Amino acid sequence: MHRQILKVPDHMFVDHINHNGLDNRKANLRPATRTQNNRNRRKVHKANFHSKYKGLTWYKREKRWAVRIMADGNSKFIGYFQNEIEAAKAYDTAAKKYHGEFAVLNFNK
Repeated sequence: MHRQILKVPDHMFVDHINHNGLDNRKANLRPATRTQNNRNRRKVHKANFHSKYKGLTWYKREKRWAVRIMADGNSKFIGYFQNEIEAAKAYDTAAKKYHGEFAVLNFNK
């Protein structure tokens, strides 16, 4: 339905800005490439996740949070952080830089 509403060409995707695939109001839709659409995904919660924040992994040996982000098909290492909140903020900064308007942030600002 969202493809018909937005009338995007076959090679484009439709991104739901608010992450709700059932909200097909035109104001909530925007054309996107596959990469842009993937950037706008929320964190996937796995059974063994270490942080409630996107992009963070606890490294037991380092005793620090590692921050990584996918950009241009590569995993980019952002850094190590002692504090989980600071690590999540660092992820947000990187997400804005690499994903622009399609960035999914840990803290909505």
